[in-house]
Amino acid sequence: MKKYLIIGLLTMLTSCSVTDKSKDNLNNAQSFLDNIITNPEKAKSLLHDDFSFAWMGIIEQGGKLWNKENLFDEYFATIIPEILPNGIILKTIDSVSDENGVAIVQVGDAEGKNGEYDNNYVWVFKFKDGLIHELREYNSDILVAERLYDYKLIQLD
Repeated sequence: MKKYLIIGLLTMLTSCSVTDKSKDNLNNAQSFLDNIITNPEKAKSLLHDDFSFAWMGIIEQGGKLWNKENLFDEYFATIIPEILPNGIILKTIDSVSDENGVAIVQVGDAEGKNGEYDNNYVWVFKFKDGLIHELREYNSDILVAERLYDYKLIQLD
């Protein structure tokens, strides 16, 4: 009987720590997204030293890997303000997390340099040592191409 009680207690403790780690990961991922533009130092503090970021589109900056330093110095300080001169409002509508990672779904509201830009986003976070180790951004690259860059869609016969 004691053997089963100890196993039960260990299982409960392990489950609680996984749940706590999952919640911590979700909170850190959301905090990162909330601070990337307005408080980059706070956002940067949530990143692992070996951090990498990539937007997974197939145009312009698609697939390029960014690190902890140039993500803020180049990507968010130069590229994003050029293509979204009035900024963007992102609203989280769903999320899922575990002890290894987080996925956050957001809807955006913005005016791109070429018109209305209301994209949908999925951010996939991987964690290492309690910090964000890897981040991948997924959204409609067709909308990015038309509204943020100067691509034109044409119908082929």
